[in-house]
Amino acid sequence: MANSGIYNSNSSVPSGIIGGIPLAVDADGGVELALLPVGTVLEVRTRNTTYMVIPQASGEMMIWGHPDYCPEPMLTSGLGGVHVTGVIREGYVAPGMRLSFPKGERRVQTSRIVAIQAGRKN
Repeated sequence: MANSGIYNSNSSVPSGIIGGIPLAVDADGGVELALLPVGTVLEVRTRNTTYMVIPQASGEMMIWGHPDYCPEPMLTSGLGGVHVTGVIREGYVAPGMRLSFPKGERRVQTSRIVAIQAGRKN
């Protein structure tokens, strides 16, 4: 059957330019963290704090920015976003979600993400 235009037959990952760097983003401006090139500096701005997130070759994320939870860069796995329903989506962040990451025995949830911007690779 010919493409009627109702379904998108293009199966490529959507991309966008965030901060001058081409990234795979979805319609909500969200980013799959596993698709970020290693060393990309991702600035995740919440209502209260700005976090820096850098994917590592190990698959973990380096994160810092909060004066209490991560004032110095720390490695973490399981970083992701929390939807307004409370469902955690590891490996994905988008505006409107809360940033979430494990810290010791607990899981930190931030205020809502207001912007995500990519910078140069470090």
